[in-house]
Amino acid sequence: MKNILLNKRGLARPAKNSSGGSGFTLIEVMVVMMLSIMLLISVWQLFRMITRTQVYTQEEISCQRSVRVIVERIKNDLRAAVFPDGLIGDKFIIQDPVDINGKEVGGARIRFARFHGFDDKGKPIVEKVVYIFDRGNGRVKRANWSGPWEQKNDSVENEKIVDSLSSLPNGTNGSYLYFNTFYTDTDREGFKGRLFVFIGLKAVYGNDVKVKHEIKLDLVVGPRFITSKDREPFWNLNPMSRLDVEAFQK
Repeated sequence: MKNILLNKRGLARPAKNSSGGSGFTLIEVMVVMMLSIMLLISVWQLFRMITRTQVYTQEEISCQRSVRVIVERIKNDLRAAVFPDGLIGDKFIIQDPVDINGKEVGGARIRFARFHGFDDKGKPIVEKVVYIFDRGNGRVKRANWSGPWEQKNDSVENEKIVDSLSSLPNGTNGSYLYFNTFYTDTDREGFKGRLFVFIGLKAVYGNDVKVKHEIKLDLVVGPRFITSKDREPFWNLNPMSRLDVEAFQK
């Protein structure tokens, strides 16, 4: 305590050191330390805020991108769907029923045939396609299938992942995808009009309970080449008249 001097009022004042300069009191050092700590806390909070903003933005972009990729891929395939005259069965086979709020709204799997144009001999090129929503991890898969054109067919070949509606590696995170079909313009005689495919989709990204990115989408797709057998073709190019029925059963 020999470096601390007391003034007339008994208060401590910095003492001059041997070189003639003034030192720092304990209170002054503590004040500087507290200000330094407050500055570090402010910098840390700013860093966390910037990091969370970057993560939030990245998750939002990933959510939008996945929905866009999945919708465009499914839409393009459905638009090119075909169904030959004379084949018995549904033009689109809906499987794996989906319940939302206790009501069955469609199926998480859809089977159909896609038209890829004509080969050099004028024969239609047809691919049997199935889209699958994996309820274990939220991934949407595109595959081929073979065998009879019937509801109980569950064959899957050449399965590939299109994208995911969930950011969780092993969970749907509340996401879903389902398909259904309906007709429009049915007249009084019961002749069905145009066939459409309804798509219900929900993507959920973000692992934070309070911060999640959700995109809900309801989409109606009208196939270009599938029309009612009871009316004139909607499009001039209608390859159904050239399709081989037996090829759809292979």
